[in-house]
Parts: sequence; structure tokens; C-alpha cells
Amino acid sequence: MDTNMNMGTQMPTEKKSTGATISIIVIVLVLAFGAYYFLKQVPAGMDNGAVTESELQNDQVANALSTQGSSTDIADIQKDLDATDFSGIDAGLSDVTI
Repeated sequence: MDTNMNMGTQMPTEKKSTGATISIIVIVLVLAFGAYYFLKQVPAGMDNGAVTESELQNDQVANALSTQGSSTDIADIQKDLDATDFSGIDAGLSDVTI
């Protein structure tokens, strides 16, 4: 047996690290603030469910395009081109900034 045992001294108690706990709390708060910020970025016009005139017009254009034929015959393609309205093709061009 070992006779050099310290009988009078106690083992030092471990100090609990509060740095890790504070770091976790800060990270959770930053993530919560980021989630709140990004959820508030939803445009107000999207929430009410009302259909605007431009959205209705876009749907009508999409419906008209879906009624075109799928034939590869030149005469059918020309008929589809003649039926397509290209008058508003550059309507959003003025909104583009370079």
C-alpha cells in the first residue's frame, strides 16, 4: 500500500464555466433576432390575398400561351405566332437598371 497519501487536503472543486453558457445564450438570441428580422421582410401586399390587375393580366397571358398547339409544322407555328400578342413585351423594360 501507498503510505504517502495526503489525508488532510481536499481535491480542488472544479469551477463551472459560465462563458460557455453565456455564449450559447448569445447565439440563441442572435438566431432568434435573425429569424424575426427575416420573417418581417414579407411584403405587405402578399398577405391580403387580393389579386391585382397586373396579376390577372399575367394569368390571362399564361392561359393564352397554354392554348397554343404543340405541332412542329411551319403553318401551325406561324398560326401560333400570329395569335400571340407581343404588344406588351417591353412593358417592364423601363424598370430594369443597368
